[in-house]
Amino acid sequence: MEKWKSGKTEYPIVNACMHQLKATGYMSNRGRQLVASCFIHELDLDWRYGATYFEQHLIDYDVASNWGNWQYLAGVGADPRGCRQFNLDKQTQQYDPNGEFIHQWQGELE
Repeated sequence: MEKWKSGKTEYPIVNACMHQLKATGYMSNRGRQLVASCFIHELDLDWRYGATYFEQHLIDYDVASNWGNWQYLAGVGADPRGCRQFNLDKQTQQYDPNGEFIHQWQGELE
C-alpha cells in the first residue's frame, strides 16, 4: 500500500495520478478509476483502505461518489458483478499516448 500511496508502483499512469493527488488534492475521474483498479486488482489490496485514503486526501471528496466508485470497481455493493479491472497499458495508450501527463507528474519508473 505504501508504494501506491507514494506513487512508486510499476504503473507510471498510477504513479502520476498519485503524485497529482498528493500535490493538489485532486485527481480526474478517469485517474480515480485507474488507481482504484490498480489498488484492488493489481496490488490485491482491500478496497476499503483505498476509499479511506481518498476520503482523507481529495479536496472535492463526496462520500457517495467515492465509496460508490470503489465498491463498483471491487465488484461489491449494489451492483456486485465480477471483475471490473482496467487494462492500465491500454488506458495509458488511450489517454496519455505521448506520456505528457506521466512526465508532468513524474510517474516514470526510476
